[in-house]
Amino acid sequence: MDLVKGCLPLCSGIMQNSVVLQHMSFVFHPKGKLDELESVMRDLMAKKEDIQRELDHPRNKGKRPNSQLRRWLHKAGETEDKVQQLLDEYSKGNCDAFSWLKNCYSRYKIGSEAFKLKDEIDVLLKDKQSEISLVETQPPLPVPASHRILGKGIASKLDTICSYLTDETVGMVGVWGMGGVGKTTLLRKIQSLLDNANMAFDHVLFIVASQNIQLEKLREEIAKKLQLPSSAGTEDIFNVLKINNFVLLLDDIWEEIDLNDLGIPHPCGDNNSTKQYKYKVVFSTRSEDVCARMGASKMIRVECLEPDEAWDLFKDNVNSDVIESDERINKIAKQVINACSGLPLALKVIGKAMSNKKTLPEWKFVLRSLESSNTKVVQGVEESLFPILKFSYDNLPDNVKNCFLSASMLQGRPKYKLLECWMGLGLVGDFVYLQEAFDKVEYILKTLEESCLLYFSHDGYMCFHDVIYEMAMWIASDCGMNRNKWIAKGYYGFTEIPTNDTKNWRFANRVMTAGDMELLPILSHQCPDLLCLMILESFLLNNIPEGFFPQMPNLMYLDLSRTGIKELPKDIKCLVNLQYLNISDTLISSLPKELVYLNKMQYLLCRDLGGLSKVEDGLMSKLQKLKVIDLYPYGWVEPDELKLLKKHIRAIGMRVVSQEVLQQLSYLPTTQLCIENLDKLISLSFDTLSCKNHGFLHALQIKSCSQLERLVMNGIETHLNDLIICDVKKLLNIIWTDLSPPEFFHMLKRLCIFRCNLTSFSWVLHLPCLFELNIEDCAEIEMLFYPEEREIQPVSECLMFPALQSLFLIKLPKLGSISNFALDFPRLSQLTVRQCLNLKKLPFRHGINNRQITYINCKRKWWESLEWDDGIIPSHLAPDYSTIFWMSKVNGRLIAANEQSLSFLFFCLHKLEIISCSNQVRSFGEDVLSFLFCFQIQCETNIEKSCHPLTGL
Repeated sequence: MDLVKGCLPLCSGIMQNSVVLQHMSFVFHPKGKLDELESVMRDLMAKKEDIQRELDHPRNKGKRPNSQLRRWLHKAGETEDKVQQLLDEYSKGNCDAFSWLKNCYSRYKIGSEAFKLKDEIDVLLKDKQSEISLVETQPPLPVPASHRILGKGIASKLDTICSYLTDETVGMVGVWGMGGVGKTTLLRKIQSLLDNANMAFDHVLFIVASQNIQLEKLREEIAKKLQLPSSAGTEDIFNVLKINNFVLLLDDIWEEIDLNDLGIPHPCGDNNSTKQYKYKVVFSTRSEDVCARMGASKMIRVECLEPDEAWDLFKDNVNSDVIESDERINKIAKQVINACSGLPLALKVIGKAMSNKKTLPEWKFVLRSLESSNTKVVQGVEESLFPILKFSYDNLPDNVKNCFLSASMLQGRPKYKLLECWMGLGLVGDFVYLQEAFDKVEYILKTLEESCLLYFSHDGYMCFHDVIYEMAMWIASDCGMNRNKWIAKGYYGFTEIPTNDTKNWRFANRVMTAGDMELLPILSHQCPDLLCLMILESFLLNNIPEGFFPQMPNLMYLDLSRTGIKELPKDIKCLVNLQYLNISDTLISSLPKELVYLNKMQYLLCRDLGGLSKVEDGLMSKLQKLKVIDLYPYGWVEPDELKLLKKHIRAIGMRVVSQEVLQQLSYLPTTQLCIENLDKLISLSFDTLSCKNHGFLHALQIKSCSQLERLVMNGIETHLNDLIICDVKKLLNIIWTDLSPPEFFHMLKRLCIFRCNLTSFSWVLHLPCLFELNIEDCAEIEMLFYPEEREIQPVSECLMFPALQSLFLIKLPKLGSISNFALDFPRLSQLTVRQCLNLKKLPFRHGINNRQITYINCKRKWWESLEWDDGIIPSHLAPDYSTIFWMSKVNGRLIAANEQSLSFLFFCLHKLEIISCSNQVRSFGEDVLSFLFCFQIQCETNIEKSCHPLTGL
């Protein structure tokens, strides 16, 4: 009884609490909450109808709502759907007067959701984005006259497709024809026209599919183009595209693709005319049947060129002066192009191969070579091209031939991957320092590019025309006679490589696999011919089975990078012929002592191993043929061992843990350095970071050096790509000598400054290659750029930020202005501003819009408080106000990703027990799960942190 008496006052107090009463009302009075919700919903619908009526008025014909109003209309429509669903849910199970006794939780859920939706509607009713703002929709610019190299046929098809893009009854167009006939050229030309002509499309997405590609990869590419995280799912993509006018250019599909699975709102043909937004899809394929199965509204066949067009294209790629000056060569040239049967790819490749042939005997030899192959281009049969295209391959120097074939196995990867591969295979020859190897790689790539045998995407990844790739693999298989000599295959959706595939390894010289497999096969047979094995980007793979390596006794090249492997097995000592080992971006935390048996090892790449620290004493010095060591940024070796490496090391990257290590590295050709926690370091000169004239330092991190006051940029020009300065509080300025910043950092692509007290960043204004600038938690900075400073050239003499695409400004409390003059930002596409409350203006020039800056992330309140010299600019930009999290690449802090990326982090922890961050993989314990949960709750209360994006560059 006393207990009851004691509890009564407490219960009474609780019952009088307004929050408790509010929650109780959700259970006992859900109908009242729903009535209030319906009332405000009617107001919202009335406002939406008024806006739509104004948009549909004849006086506004030729105009469309700006992006902010489109977002508001979309949000209002979504809210209407949610309200209707809630009303339906209530009507199904809550009519009984006593049903609350049985459905207490259901009633609470409905009442609380009604209360939440009412608040959302109140916000929408007050939202300034609902103010009517229209943008002039100018008629599409006329398609310019096509270049001669396109041919009249292609130009005609280009005009036809452009007319379909303005036709409201046509939603999807299929372009089909044999490989090499010009389908990709046609789609690229469409992309170029849409980028330059005003056709009222918010997004023009060019996505390459290719054979055997997975939907997941396509989704990642689409998300990337939309500036979404790589982990964005179908719904995320759909929610962006459904409220925008878009064109999807989907190149080289081999089978039917369900657009819904990609998050693409379906272009529904005749019904498209009733939609508020324009959805268009143009795809290319080799098969007419694929066009039919995709449901294309219109199908266009691309055929080989007519003789006069073929002649013009051939002359554009060969030395036309030689052809025109000698009638006999002219006659032979026409016989050569006849063998190409008007196929554009063959004409370009053969033309480039003949561009240096100037004498009649050389031309006669070419003709005999083509005639002796006894082949002819057959419509629809790509294999008939290979003997003809092979002439261009045969015309290459021998070492370049091998480089071309090896490159084909690594298509879609960056240049540095090629350098590592060609070095490991011995294709770049010997070199004194790494810059020699880089220069040779650039020369070879230029040769292949000029021969039309490969090309590079806009972000620097190596690509092949699909027919050229197929030809390369045909050549590598002894012209089709030995199909299993080189094996390159992706396993997506496979747990294990099928046994039938691994049986072919016994005949293979090279094997490259990539994908989702979790297990490697237990080989029951020897692979005596296997010299090169690449197991790439298999993040689910966490171990090498016992007995795997002993079955390949002659292996020379082993690449296990970007896998989930946690350790190297002891039987790796059986690989006594191994010269190249790459375990970068794995979970390996220590190097086994068994590596000392690999006395032929020349290249050891252990980059971005989060658990790696000091390498076992004596291990590196015992590998006396080592040329390249990469332990960056976590691993290191002691000073005494560094002394022993001077004799034969050509390149080294590692962490610097003491000034003794730093001193020894000044005598070595360093490539990547992470200088961390050197408390006694007061001054640092750039020219002491590598041995003079031999170093090729391309990545530098300076972290937590508490006494560092002077950073002197001196010496010759650098090849630095990446510079990170983090937590160096006493460093107030950077000292420049000898060269100006644009000359000194002529290759710098990424600059990150975190938790520093630097007060000026004017020196970055004109860096010619700077791609990303990230400034965070710099408490003293008030204005970033001062063009009048002595070390900077006059603004009028040099283009500012010629290559900058991503700008991150995070937690800069005193920042009042980015600059005191307007900036062009000619290539800026991504802008993030967080916790810069004193920043009141963005220095954009007139004309900047959301076609250029496709992603802006900030707080709504901050954006709406900005002052604009040109009031039109904000109407052309569409910020994303969602709270973001990021994983810091610098110190492993969790600060990244929106909700989708957070889900990705949970997946990694649950399935792999890792977190992947850009180019590094870090291991964590179970307590991180609890931390993530708490961190998510904190972020919901607007505790924001930020740094380098999870997706990286």
